Amino acid sequence: MGKVEDAVKEIAEEISQEIQRELEWLRDSSGRPILATVEERLQTIDDLFRRRLLGGASRVLGNGYRGSQILCECKQWMKYMDDRERTILTILGPLTLRRSYYWCEACHASRVPLDEELGIVGEGQSHGVQMATALLCALLPNEKAMQVFEELHVPHVSEKESQRVTLAVGQRAMAEYEAEAKRFAEDHVAPSTDVRAHVPERLAVLMDGTTVHTDGSSHEAKVGAFYAFDGEGEATGQKTYVTGFRGVEDFRDLWDAEAQRWHLADVPNLAALCDGAAWTWRTVEDRCPPHTVQILDFYHGTEHLGDLAKTIWGEGSVKVKPWVEAQETRLLEGREDDFFQELRNWTTEGHWEAEGKKQLAYFEANRDRIHYKDYLARGYPIGSGVVESACKVIVGLREKQPGMRWRTDTAEAIAHLRAVYYSGRWPALRRRLSRHCKF
Repeated sequence: MGKVEDAVKEIAEEISQEIQRELEWLRDSSGRPILATVEERLQTIDDLFRRRLLGGASRVLGNGYRGSQILCECKQWMKYMDDRERTILTILGPLTLRRSYYWCEACHASRVPLDEELGIVGEGQSHGVQMATALLCALLPNEKAMQVFEELHVPHVSEKESQRVTLAVGQRAMAEYEAEAKRFAEDHVAPSTDVRAHVPERLAVLMDGTTVHTDGSSHEAKVGAFYAFDGEGEATGQKTYVTGFRGVEDFRDLWDAEAQRWHLADVPNLAALCDGAAWTWRTVEDRCPPHTVQILDFYHGTEHLGDLAKTIWGEGSVKVKPWVEAQETRLLEGREDDFFQELRNWTTEGHWEAEGKKQLAYFEANRDRIHYKDYLARGYPIGSGVVESACKVIVGLREKQPGMRWRTDTAEAIAHLRAVYYSGRWPALRRRLSRHCKF
């Protein structure tokens, strides 16, 4: 009987005996045990099965012995020295392997053929453990993530090791997107990963920024959001996100590559919503097709109106809200001439003059982006709440907790992993990385 058959027979016999013992206990126990007790006892069978299955796998995989000598790259012979034990943490538990070790006396090189076959390099975890660690540590602080693994009886690394693993996975994932962004920026080669199957009829593209404390000071993390919308301006289907910490130009390339995944140039109805920051409109004008409808976020605009009203009448004045609502109504009804005349009324001499001129200039700069009556009639969204929410979900909830301080590379890697997850792309990332994983 071969190795596989022997291993199967031994595992089956031991598990069968354990199952029989537990079921007999359940039948013969005095009183009816509560389900929690039953579940806890049956868990021992699962634990035993995992251990025995890993032991069987170790036997079947063997030691990678290739004879007493193998050829070295230096063209001399490497000698078999002995079998050396190594334990790899897998999602089922520790897998202990005895691997044949070869050494070259001429150049002092060494080889472990079994490690080469299995793709084992320097780290001590399987791809499954690495990806599970990276996902949970992207979603939760590392300490909490380890507690969740413990509660779910999932094998896991230490809290300190989880930091290294998460950074490594995040940087590998980022490297894919950065490489595709570079190819598109330099050679106009469209991305090949995570490309949408169909061109949406209506697409909203957005971008915004949020600050994170990294490397001793505040830095801006930029976030882009993309989603299809229906004839009422409501989001439909999966939203996707992209984020970057390295400055406007790098982010614009990442954002542009994501736009190509949505077939940007072929979308018939394309709306770009931004809050008025100059870099966002430059990105839209440089990277979007001419038929893109540029829309100033309505709700961000109302905040500017509120700033002016508070300057005029004071914080907490009962006049603030009615005045702001009156200007909102003018915009929504398309009475833009009346709107601008009202703003000009507050650029005259008085304590409000400077703020009045500031807000008039703001809306004048965005005059072609505030035709809200027309946008609503065409079924376009007028608010950028999706990207503001993305800034909170992708970055803020994980990286802006009280007392948190980050290294920029770690903060960026985690934000990228969160963007992948909330874009619904984690399973695809896990499969791609498994093809060239090294652990």
